[in-house]
Amino acid sequence: MALEQNGAGLGNRSWQRHNCGTEGIFTMEGFDSRAFMIDASRGGFKLRFEQIEGAMAVMTPLPRDITVTDTNGSTFSATVLWAKDGLAGCRFYSHVSLDDVVCLMTGKFVLRLAKPLVSNVEQADGDASPPS
Repeated sequence: MALEQNGAGLGNRSWQRHNCGTEGIFTMEGFDSRAFMIDASRGGFKLRFEQIEGAMAVMTPLPRDITVTDTNGSTFSATVLWAKDGLAGCRFYSHVSLDDVVCLMTGKFVLRLAKPLVSNVEQADGDASPPS
């Protein structure tokens, strides 16, 4: 069996992916869908959604920032880089430990869209109009 380009058998990926099938919930204002973590690594994870149309609509436009909270209450920030046909590929903001990957792969999780950042101008005067 030939090794892939980087010599580690991982293709263009930095981390080995581990198959799983952990069930969680994707929740946001008025929308909940069961979500399944198909695989995970220290760098990211792939999801499959039960309510495909709703999940795909909520996640666009891409990229989209999300948070993932595990059964221990640890929250990880990630970005949805692609979403198609009920699947989504996500990358963690920073690499997580193997212990955290195992926890995500073996316990329930909750996905939420990250709250958008508010600019300093919006905070100062309550609107997004540029300063004069």
